Amino acid sequence: MSQSLLMQSARAIDGTGRAPYAAQALLLQNARVIDGTGRAPFEASLLIEGDSIVAVGADADARAASLPQLQRMDLSGRSVMPGLIDAHVHSTFDDAAGHDELFYHRRPGMAAITAARNVRKMLCSGLTGFFDPDSIFDLGVDLKEAINHGVIEGPRMVVGGYALMTSVGGAAGRLMPDHGTMAYARLVRGKDELVAEVRRQIKIGCDWIKVHVTGSLSHRRGEGELVTFSMEELRTICDAAHDFGVPVAGHCRSAKSIIMSLEAGFDQIIHGTFMDDAALDAMVKHGALLVPALTFQANLMEFGDAIHASPGLQEIFRKEIEQSAEMFNKAYKAGVPMLCGTESGFSVTPYGDWHYREMEVFVRHLGLTPLEAIRCCTEYGSHVLRMKDKVGTLQAGRLADLLVVNGDPSKDVTVVGQKDKLEGVMLGGRWIDLQRQEPERRPMPEWRCHDFGEILTKDIVNAARQGKH
Repeated sequence: MSQSLLMQSARAIDGTGRAPYAAQALLLQNARVIDGTGRAPFEASLLIEGDSIVAVGADADARAASLPQLQRMDLSGRSVMPGLIDAHVHSTFDDAAGHDELFYHRRPGMAAITAARNVRKMLCSGLTGFFDPDSIFDLGVDLKEAINHGVIEGPRMVVGGYALMTSVGGAAGRLMPDHGTMAYARLVRGKDELVAEVRRQIKIGCDWIKVHVTGSLSHRRGEGELVTFSMEELRTICDAAHDFGVPVAGHCRSAKSIIMSLEAGFDQIIHGTFMDDAALDAMVKHGALLVPALTFQANLMEFGDAIHASPGLQEIFRKEIEQSAEMFNKAYKAGVPMLCGTESGFSVTPYGDWHYREMEVFVRHLGLTPLEAIRCCTEYGSHVLRMKDKVGTLQAGRLADLLVVNGDPSKDVTVVGQKDKLEGVMLGGRWIDLQRQEPERRPMPEWRCHDFGEILTKDIVNAARQGKH
C-alpha cells in the first residue's frame, strides 16, 4: 500500500485524510506489529477509537466484530510501530550552520515562522514527539502551545527555556557574553539569579530546565569540556525546579560532570560522553534518563566530506563516539533508560531527514539490536515527554501515535528513514497528510553562513554514496 493508497483509504473515513476522533472506529488488520517494548514482532490487528488504541490482537478482532460502524484497513506486508520520539531537537534553530547564525543572523519573528514550518516537516518524517531543551528568543513555549491548541500542525512537544550557563559559557566559548542573554542561553551569576531564572522559566511554561554543566574553552580545548558550575549552584537549580515538580536536564561531557549532576538531583543527562565506571554506577543509582545525542557527531564523521566539513572536527567527533560506545552499551544493559536524540536543527542534522538516525547509531556503534534501538526511540522516549504509559508503545490505552512502514524495522532500522517506505503517520488517531505540498523555500538574506558546510540533506548523502557529489 503506497502513501497515496493509504491516504485514499484514510480519506474514505471522513473525506479529509484524517480519522475523526470519535466518529468511527478503525481496525488495522494483518499488520506486522512492533509494539515498542522490545518484544519480537507479531502479526495482529489494532483497534483505534477516537485518539487511542483500545485493543490489540485477538481482543481487537473480537471487539471490532460487534461495532456497527467500523473502517478496516488491510496492512498485509507492512509494519506498524509507535511514532518516533526524538529526545533532543532544536526546533527554532532552522538548520543553523554554526553559532554565528544563531547569535547574529536570527530574528524572533522569522525564527518563529520557520519553526512552524519545520515542526510539520518533522511530523511528516515519522516524528510524533520531541523534546526541545533550549530555544532562541524563548520561542519554544509558544511553539508548543501553538501545536497544542491547533494553530499549527506538529508533533507532541516538551520544552526547556534558555539554557543556563555561567560566564565560562558553553560550546561557544568566548563568543558568549559574561552576563545576560545570547541566542539560546542565559548567563547567570549567583544563587539569586539562578533561582529567579528557573522560576521565570517555570512561570512561562517550560517543562524542563536545561543546564550547560560543561563548556569548552578554545584555548584549552585539549582538556575537553570543563565543569562550569559549582555543586552548590547545581543543587540550587534542582531545588528551585523540583519545588514546582519540574525536572532538570544537564549537558555533560565528562565523568565528573555526570556524577556531580546526579548527586545534585538532575533527572536527565544529555550526551554523557566520556563516562567511567563511577559515573555509570551513579546513573544506575539515581535512575536518570540518558540521551547520548550522537547523530550530529555520526553525521559529521561519516558524511562530512560531502559538505566540505573540517577534517579536524570530524576526527574530534569520531573519537567521542569511539571512546564512549562501550560505556553506553553497559549503561543500556544495566537498565539505564537510554533515549534517542538527534540534535536536529543544525545544518548537519536538518529537520525531517535524520530523526531515525540515532537508532542506526545505537545499532552500528553501541551494539544494540534493532528492537532495542526502537525501544529507545519509542517507549523510553515517552519519559522525556513526561507521558510514560500514554505514548511510546502500541498497547491498549495508549494514544494512537503510530507509523505504517513498508519494510521491517526490526531487521533494519534505516527503513524508517526512507521516505518512500513511510506510508502512514498517525498522531492521536488522525492520519497526517504526507502528500501536502509546501511552498518552495528560497534563500533569505542575512540568514545563513556555512561553518559546518552545506545543509546535510539525504539527497546530498545519497549522491555522495553514488559518487555523484
